[in-house]
Amino acid sequence: MPSTARVYADFTSLTKHSKPTARGGPIDPHGFDAALASSASSAVSSGSAHKDDQTDQMLRAKKAWEVAMGPAKTLPMQAFMAWMSGTGVSIFSILITAMILMTPLRTIMTVQQTFAPLERVAKGRPALDLTMQKAAFVAINIAGVLFAVYRLSIMGLLPTASSDWLAFIPAKTYPELSF
Repeated sequence: MPSTARVYADFTSLTKHSKPTARGGPIDPHGFDAALASSASSAVSSGSAHKDDQTDQMLRAKKAWEVAMGPAKTLPMQAFMAWMSGTGVSIFSILITAMILMTPLRTIMTVQQTFAPLERVAKGRPALDLTMQKAAFVAINIAGVLFAVYRLSIMGLLPTASSDWLAFIPAKTYPELSF
C-alpha cells in the first residue's frame, strides 16, 4: 500500500538572510536586497514618468486622428446609397439625400463634444492641442455636405435655372392696349 506522506522541498536553509513570511508567502531569493530594489525602482519610475507623458500624448493624438478620419469612412457608403437611389425625385431618393446632408451637419455641430475626452486634462496630464484634427474632421464633414448639395442639384431640387425664379420677375407692362 502506498504511503500518503507529503513530500516537499524546504529551501529556506539555502538563504541565510531571508526569512519566510508569517503567512507562508514567498521569500526573497538568494542575493536579493529589498532596499536596493526599492531605490532602483523609484529612480526608474521618476525617469519613466516623463516618457509615460510623451507616450500618453502620442497615443491621444493618434486616437484623435482616428476620430478625425472617421467621417471619411462613411462617404463611400453614402455615395453608393445615393447612386443606388437614382436621380429621380422620389421619396426614397429625397430621404437618402436628406440623410446625406443632415448627418455631416449634426456632426459638425458636435466637434467639441467629440474631441473633449481626448483633450481633457486629468491626473496631471498636459492638455493636448487638437486643432489640426478638428480642422480635418470639419473639412471631411463639409465634403459630405457639398456632396449632398451636389446631389440636390442633379435631382433638380435647387433653384439654379432662371425658370426657377419666374415668380419674382415683375410682369411686363405694355404702354398701349388695343381692343
